[in-house]
Order: sequence, then C-alpha cells, then structure tokens
Amino acid sequence: MQEISIKVGNELFQFSTFDNWCDTAQKKFSVAGVRWQDTLCIDSMGRVCVKGEEFMRAQEQDTFPIRVFDKLCGKT
Repeated sequence: MQEISIKVGNELFQFSTFDNWCDTAQKKFSVAGVRWQDTLCIDSMGRVCVKGEEFMRAQEQDTFPIRVFDKLCGKT
C-alpha cells in the first residue's frame, strides 16, 4: 500500500462509532456549517472514508473514531 501525506484544515468533529455516524452525521455537518463534500473523513488507520461501505469497513475493522476535517481546497 502506498502512503502519502496531506494537509487538512481544522478538525470539525468525530464519529465515535458506526451507529454514531448513522444517527448524527446530518446534524453534525449542519451544526459545523459544512457540506460533507467539503470535508475529509479519516479513520484511525489514516484511510479516507467517503462511502457507506468505507464506514462499514471501519466498523468491521474497529478503526473508529473517524475524524472529520475541513478541506483546504483553495485555502492557504
């Protein structure tokens, strides 16, 4: 597996478990004032989680919490 380093913005919030993601995602993004497309969700192994199946993998492999960061797109 190839490893790269990326810069991210501020950590906005976390999902502690799969159920926490299912139950609170919409509200957490709304309260943070961001769209999910403008964030990076990273599990405890450093893998990006975008699709539901990636969140399910995190549950199966016990790689929660998933931390949610602001993307730096176009920002310096």
